[in-house]
Amino acid sequence: MEKKHTAKAASAAGASAGVEGGPPQAAAMGGPGALPADIAALNFEQAMAELEQVTRRLEQGDVPIAEALAAYQRGASLMRHAQSILNYVQTEIEVIEAGQERSADRSALISQIKE
Repeated sequence: MEKKHTAKAASAAGASAGVEGGPPQAAAMGGPGALPADIAALNFEQAMAELEQVTRRLEQGDVPIAEALAAYQRGASLMRHAQSILNYVQTEIEVIEAGQERSADRSALISQIKE
């Protein structure tokens, strides 16, 4: 399969981040690097749209410093979440391209995605 087809598949799969067995949400459960629950619930497109809004707001430069820091932190969380979705999709594509079926136990796959 050509790379352009892979990108199309990634885009299609990323469009529905809530696909069966979707991307890991473990980061929302707490611990270092934990995502706020509202961010963890977003699909890829929602996370990217909000990240664009945060970026625009920060680029305007008229945000008080405390709000700018909070916005930057939220943007970093949104970016981390979107990247985890992309990593998940890439792993799924690799599995499909290798001709392997999805495993009933996805814990090994989720472990790979988190690394």
